[in-house]
Amino acid sequence: MSIEYRIEPVGNQFIVIDPWGENLVDSFLTEEEAQHAIEECKKEDAMWETTELLVDPAIKAHMQMHDVDREIGAYWINSALGGS
Repeated sequence: MSIEYRIEPVGNQFIVIDPWGENLVDSFLTEEEAQHAIEECKKEDAMWETTELLVDPAIKAHMQMHDVDREIGAYWINSALGGS
């Protein structure tokens, strides 16, 4: 069984709950708006997963090249990307 976002009616609105049941994504006036929000969340999830697949090997390579821990490796990769 796969875990998915879900829509729950609450009063005259619809709320979207994340796949882990931990966070309310938002509330919407129509079920169609809620479904659209879920599709956007899924796109963002896919982008996150792809980014993680690309960045994780870079962090590991930096760790190995400079004999540093993951926190330091991630710091320098993030710095090179313009992050904080």
